Amino acid sequence: MAQKTLETSFLTQLSQIVGEESLLHEPEQLLVYECDGLTMEKNLPSAVVFPQSSGQVAEIVKLCRKENVPYLARGAGTGISGGANPAHGGVVLHLSRMCRILEVDGVNRWATVEPGVVNSDLSKAVAHLGLHFAPDPSSQTVSTIGGNIAENAGGPHCFKYGTTINHVLALEVVLPTGEIVRLGGVEHGTPGYDLVALQVGSEG
Repeated sequence: MAQKTLETSFLTQLSQIVGEESLLHEPEQLLVYECDGLTMEKNLPSAVVFPQSSGQVAEIVKLCRKENVPYLARGAGTGISGGANPAHGGVVLHLSRMCRILEVDGVNRWATVEPGVVNSDLSKAVAHLGLHFAPDPSSQTVSTIGGNIAENAGGPHCFKYGTTINHVLALEVVLPTGEIVRLGGVEHGTPGYDLVALQVGSEG
């Protein structure tokens, strides 16, 4: 599919949100983002941005919504379902720079992490507590938690410990309106709809 050209004013606004060094839009820069691990179909995005906070993600989503530009979140791009394939061009939000482990509660066995944290890095970070993050896709040394959640990815450990959906207590989500909401919580058995489960495996 041919690349869709974005207006200079739109690119300028993207740059103002994430910084010039966190925006790619030249054709040769975009080639690596034309597909994920599913290489049979390739579509060139119009731009790639590297947000570093949920606030920046929200501002990008608001801008894309305002200008009617399609967008797609991307992690490490190791998935083989085409979930990170920019089928309609537009803007790819590459979340690899949101890679901090924010908090670990070893007693209650939960951690708060950003979506760009590499799967196996989380297990290494809590190994001294006798803990690990059970979902183990074959790409876990490079795949990221955000992608694992989007794809509900996992490997052999899931036969014993359950799939990714069984290991996610809460999510901070940017809605298509640009609104940031928090779903779920560390408390078990909260009443109401299981909106976390609705998001896990949704491919974005």
